[in-house]
Amino acid sequence: MWDYQFARDNPIYFSHLFVAYLKGMVLSEEEAGGRGVQRVFPRLKTQEEEERLASQRLAVPPPLPRILKEFTKAAIRTQPYDLLRWAAAYFGALAVGLEPPVKERLEFPPLDAPGGLTPGYLKVVHRQQAGRPDVQRRDLERRWQGLCLGADALDAVWALAAPDPHHREAPWLHVVAAASGIISQSPLQTMVLVCETLTSEPEGASACIPMATFEPLYLFVARLHHPELPGIGSALGAEVTTPLLEHLRAVAAEQGGNVTPRNLAHFNCPKLY
Repeated sequence: MWDYQFARDNPIYFSHLFVAYLKGMVLSEEEAGGRGVQRVFPRLKTQEEEERLASQRLAVPPPLPRILKEFTKAAIRTQPYDLLRWAAAYFGALAVGLEPPVKERLEFPPLDAPGGLTPGYLKVVHRQQAGRPDVQRRDLERRWQGLCLGADALDAVWALAAPDPHHREAPWLHVVAAASGIISQSPLQTMVLVCETLTSEPEGASACIPMATFEPLYLFVARLHHPELPGIGSALGAEVTTPLLEHLRAVAAEQGGNVTPRNLAHFNCPKLY
């Protein structure tokens, strides 16, 4: 037993004793036995022994730190509802060279949307479509599940976008317009979201799209009759759609054939609905 009173009154003696004790910890077994040192704790390894053990350890694959770093950043940006299910979709897409289900930026504050579908998630599935004109129902279901979105929202989108709800294929741009309508609060907001989803411009730019793309999508939404959906509303007649499209065609002619959300909200623009 240590005499703590003696150690406190004789600090120099105690420090020398402690140094001697530490030296005994690094002695080899033979040296310790020869000097009569009683070992209490395991001997500290020398630098040579540490280096030898380090060389025998398993090597960390060089790409692993980068992969884990990118995965962590993607998870924080995307904020998936089910991290494990999303992680399976994320690494599965990377393994076969497909676009992973990752948002471009964090959506904050979190949006309360039907089935968890938000503008950010809609942009993710649009990037995964990679420019193909049509989409199979099973492919959209797989992307939907990878993002942990609700099946009810997918059924609602498909019922609006497909020529017949039982069809297994639908035009992709109709899917974008239908999804925009489900999560929007007015037809104007729906068409703004369509522009923001389809634009090739970076985040924060004008979100322009070709008038040749905008016009058929606007007419598609205008023909839908769903008063229970604020983003779709009642079907619109030619007395509403024709003045708007004529105005936008004239505007697009001065903008390289493109229209922007700002054009839709301009005071000179005829009413959208």
